[in-house]
Amino acid sequence: MVRVPIALFNYENGGRSPDGGYDFSRLQCAFADVDEPPALILFCEAKNYRDHAGVAKYAAAEALSDALGVPYVVELGSMPRGPLPPAIFYNPNLLVLRRWWNQDDPGVYDDQRNVARFAVRGSSRTPEERLEFLAFVHHWEPLSGDVRLEEAKRVGRYGGPEPLPVIGGGDFNGTASGSHLPQGDWVAAPFRQRAHKGVLGSDGTWGPDTRALDHLIGEWDENTHQRRDGCGFHAVAEVAWRADPSQPILPTVNAGVDAGGGLLVDWLLANTAMADHILPATYQVHVPDPGHQPPSDHRLVTVTAEL
Repeated sequence: MVRVPIALFNYENGGRSPDGGYDFSRLQCAFADVDEPPALILFCEAKNYRDHAGVAKYAAAEALSDALGVPYVVELGSMPRGPLPPAIFYNPNLLVLRRWWNQDDPGVYDDQRNVARFAVRGSSRTPEERLEFLAFVHHWEPLSGDVRLEEAKRVGRYGGPEPLPVIGGGDFNGTASGSHLPQGDWVAAPFRQRAHKGVLGSDGTWGPDTRALDHLIGEWDENTHQRRDGCGFHAVAEVAWRADPSQPILPTVNAGVDAGGGLLVDWLLANTAMADHILPATYQVHVPDPGHQPPSDHRLVTVTAEL
């Protein structure tokens, strides 16, 4: 078995400053306390990384390589609504990239965008026998739960019966159902912000709009503490929580960013074939030192799979 550490991080504006420059020292700080260098980083908000011959994306990869002591290769994904596409960084000594549709590639379907096919280099000496897995990264619509549900439906096919292990994640800009998850005070935010991730119930009270995540992982049943239906994905945060319920599921947005409190919006999801390879004790939401400025508005999330 080969250990494949995986990270998910929404780096605010990709490190881009108002003057157009980039600060990757904060990116390095975000990864300072990882137990082992990630083989794969699912990255959100690669803002303007395509510009100027990709100078920013290569600088980000170089900064991560310098900080973590391993080489990183970077590929940019697709985002139709603005210049903040997701990206993947991977260690070519551990992983072989076999498929990744670029933004303007002809013949690509929407549900294939931002989905990588990897082989694990150490799983076999021969390419034909190497273990493969799929990995996706998305940054869903922040303003509309209806749009997020449509985005979830495009991801749903990878939950099953896909025979390959699948790990995916991103800033999904919403949470799932279940009182065991971080909860917010929905009346603490102005209406406009409340309406982005929340929904007004039939009883006249506000709560989270969980439709998109529930579509993928199933709706939470408070009586059985199980999820019903869904497309076959497992939330890695819940896999870890079930293995050790004494450890609460943490928000992935830093304190003071969202009125009413931070939610779990940066999700790692695994299909059944991948969930069996996840090491639950390695799941971690990296909470920044309260004595220092956080590297980003979102927190780094890491986990390790053995493949």
